[in-house]
Amino acid sequence: MHTLSETAPWRVCLAMLLALLAAPAMAESALTDAQLRFVTANAEFTLFHEMGHLLIAELQLPVLGREEDAADQLGLIGLFLRNNRTRDHAFYRKLVDIAEYWRLEWQRPKPAYEEVQPWDSHALDAQRFYNIACLIYGSDPDNLDWVLQTTGLPAERALYCDQEFAQARHAVEWFEARLRRPASRPVRHRISVQYDPPPAHLVNGQDMLRRVRESGELETVAKLASEMFDLPRDGLLRLSGCGSPDSWYDSRNAEVVLCYERLEHFLLLSRDAPTEAGQPRP
Repeated sequence: MHTLSETAPWRVCLAMLLALLAAPAMAESALTDAQLRFVTANAEFTLFHEMGHLLIAELQLPVLGREEDAADQLGLIGLFLRNNRTRDHAFYRKLVDIAEYWRLEWQRPKPAYEEVQPWDSHALDAQRFYNIACLIYGSDPDNLDWVLQTTGLPAERALYCDQEFAQARHAVEWFEARLRRPASRPVRHRISVQYDPPPAHLVNGQDMLRRVRESGELETVAKLASEMFDLPRDGLLRLSGCGSPDSWYDSRNAEVVLCYERLEHFLLLSRDAPTEAGQPRP
């Protein structure tokens, strides 16, 4: 995870992608900086979350508790490791945008079939919001009091968040130290990239697809992930139209799917996100 450079081009690719998505989805002519940050942060976290599922399955990582919770932790700690030397205020604003997404999902009115049920393998949206907020605050509690103010994380939970973060980071560093591919060993299996046709409702879909493919940025991310661990088989990272705002890891085919509709959903929710993650919501 930390081999991905802080200047890795994935962000550039997402910025291009989301600028093209904006035209059919919103009345505004362009995304604000806060909206672009919100959507980019959550798309990035979604990819890291699903790659967490891939690592759990392909490397047979031991998981105590729910795998979805573990994938959330892998995704967030992956962002910390990727930004090991640049944890400035802008970095933490991006992380708070990830927590804010789950607050918005928790609080937005939605039909019953979209509600997460107590028996589901995923935590409730409200729980994911507080779990992520806790990990963010726990990474540097001496300097992140504003995260408590912004998220409303109760003091009863915040008191132990440094321990929760340390535990999650230790787990990631433990398996990385033991399972990382030695530099002397050739790469046996790789994650390739597949671009499916964009959904018809995306007015600029074909132009978006062409520009993303020409950039080669998703291939760069797949290459870096492939070289990080000695994977037991080839995998696939696929950008696809799914009919719903979703993403998943298919263990049968070692395939990570990121849906065009999920990026569009992030874009729509960005209208209700705080303009400045360092400030409390009104």
